[in-house]
Amino acid sequence: MRLAMRLSVLLTASAVLAAACGDDDVTILDATRDDAATTEDRADSDVAFETFPDETPPDGAEADAGPDPGLDAVPDADADVSDVPDVPDVSDSSDGEVWTMPPRPDTDSPPAGVSWRYGGGCDYPDLVDPAWPIVTVVRTRAELEAALAAAAPGAIVYVADGVEIDLTGTTLHVPAGVWLAGGRGRDCAPGARLYTTETVRAPLLRVEGDDVRITGLRIHGADPDQCPAEWPDACTGDIAGDTNCRDCMPVSNGISVSGHDRLEVDNCELAGWSYAAVYVADGVGHRVHHNDDHHTQRQGLGYGVVLNGGGDPRTPIDADTAVEIAWNRFDYNRHAVAGSGFPRQDYVARHNLVLSHSIGHIFDMHGMDEQMHDGNVWAGRDIRVHDNTVLCDDQYSFVVRGRPATGAWLFSNCLARASAEEAALQRYYFGNFWVDRSPTGSAPNRYGRTAADCETVRWCTARGGAGPWRYLAASSTTLSTLALHDFDGDGVADVFRPNGSAWQWSRSGTSSWATLRAATDALAALGFGDFDGDGRTDVFRATGSEWQWSRSGTEPWARLNTSSYALGQLRFGDFDGDGRTDVFTATGSEWRWSRSGSSGWATLQASTAALASLAFGDFDGDGRTDVFRATGSEWQWSRSGTEPWARLNTSSYTLDRLAFADFDGDGRTDILSAQGNRWMVSWSGSGGWRPIRIASEPLSDLGFADFDGDGADDVFRTGCL
Repeated sequence: MRLAMRLSVLLTASAVLAAACGDDDVTILDATRDDAATTEDRADSDVAFETFPDETPPDGAEADAGPDPGLDAVPDADADVSDVPDVPDVSDSSDGEVWTMPPRPDTDSPPAGVSWRYGGGCDYPDLVDPAWPIVTVVRTRAELEAALAAAAPGAIVYVADGVEIDLTGTTLHVPAGVWLAGGRGRDCAPGARLYTTETVRAPLLRVEGDDVRITGLRIHGADPDQCPAEWPDACTGDIAGDTNCRDCMPVSNGISVSGHDRLEVDNCELAGWSYAAVYVADGVGHRVHHNDDHHTQRQGLGYGVVLNGGGDPRTPIDADTAVEIAWNRFDYNRHAVAGSGFPRQDYVARHNLVLSHSIGHIFDMHGMDEQMHDGNVWAGRDIRVHDNTVLCDDQYSFVVRGRPATGAWLFSNCLARASAEEAALQRYYFGNFWVDRSPTGSAPNRYGRTAADCETVRWCTARGGAGPWRYLAASSTTLSTLALHDFDGDGVADVFRPNGSAWQWSRSGTSSWATLRAATDALAALGFGDFDGDGRTDVFRATGSEWQWSRSGTEPWARLNTSSYALGQLRFGDFDGDGRTDVFTATGSEWRWSRSGSSGWATLQASTAALASLAFGDFDGDGRTDVFRATGSEWQWSRSGTEPWARLNTSSYTLDRLAFADFDGDGRTDILSAQGNRWMVSWSGSGGWRPIRIASEPLSDLGFADFDGDGADDVFRTGCL
């Protein structure tokens, strides 16, 4: 069955629940007021949950009234409609038949080995087809705004694959019954990106009615950090009195829905939001599933999904707030899910993967007393946290800051925390909180577990560095013991390792280990290149008296050349563009090369540049390897290693902060740098820095090779879940 809300079966009598949950195998948290909490317990207990008025404009700005909700409104006769795309009329099909949308596939029972299981992405089965007749495809901000303004219920607005639209300074309004879609995960591509470069209170996407779906998009904010650089630790405006940057500057939401029902957010990458990636208030039937929700970690805030409303006595709205959160991947959040604590808030968090980087406890429900300071005991109504993998071992898995009106349950999870006492905490007012039990009976959590205990550890790749992570083979082998090359000549990189007695390879990184040949050489003693130009990677070693090669890594060692140069004195590239790998060295006075590794040394040019100060790539796309260096103020290159140094770009980034690969497949080497919580790329080394991904992995954890055969390099990682 498709993902469906499971919040309708609620047990409404807390006394009955307490009686039913009195078994000996159930951990019932202490029903006394917490007057002596530990430092960890109190880490954020004094931080008031901010009711986020997303309708409030930034200081000095006018309120955004949004679209006219009347479907029969007459447009301004003088309006410029030149940018309004045609909205398709599905009744006008060529064969006279009315088009019917295909049935949506099941996404609630993902097989264990599919890449989209947690967080959506590669090969997600519930993608919108932009060729459907109810779809309007847009490519610019003007087209997107116009299409949404014109969309009627049942319409789909599709942002074309690969498009990036800067929405800085605006909020998009998504009308009732409309889908806003992209193609994230189609052929493992990243899909369209909607982003802002400023942090303001207005959300990027505001839902304006019931039955909206937002799917297949990258939705990026401007604040992936715990504190922006201009507010490193504290500011005088912190309302909680804590030493953090919570209230130093405006906070941002990615998607906001208030007063409407049945929002579905799926297969999106949501990152860089200081307050919340998804904000829901005063509505039910919401589903947030199969999203990669990360880097929403502002100190004191930072919610992947946050609930508000649902019985807030300060507002005239009489509504519940209910959301189901499933099959998401969470990382670098303060809380993956939180509620403000009003007594008509319900959430189910199930089958989510929570990775190890969190600055606060994972699942949270505030209490009303924190909001009202009136002694009110309630903390939400019905909260169920089950069947999740939570790998953060230094934070509570679930904290409830009062007494849920119906109940809160933590059960059937795989947790890194060592015990129930370390995994769950209730504060201030007690009762109606059960650990190791579901509403129907015993359901123990598993405690003290590692990633490998809970999930299958794999290698993975991101297409072009920006795409969603694609699972490769199941393996715990780490990057430092691997090499990435194409040993069978099919245009797809393979994974290579020596195991002490043999060289092994995993074809395309997806097959189990197979033997290339028996050999005892360690990885550090080996070089790689295509010395015969057959499209297959060969293995190279230097013995001290000669260079030897193993053709395709399968044949016995054969002499390539006679030389006393050791491997550490050598670099490899194709300096003449003949498709064969050449050998390069720097003597201190000149650069030398050996054509195909088999000729005698010849001079490329006179140079005093040391070998360790050089990098290599093809920065002009002519098929010949160029030489690169970073001086501290600029990047320089020598075309084919034969021409004088010329400026490639102005940059203070030195060689140790850079990686080199062709991420867009244009035949030119690009330069990648990990800058805080962003990967930045300089196209061809001559362009300015542009974000390619919101991510925190350092360059040392990454490999680069083409794992899908599209001609562009992908990013490779180990230890993926």
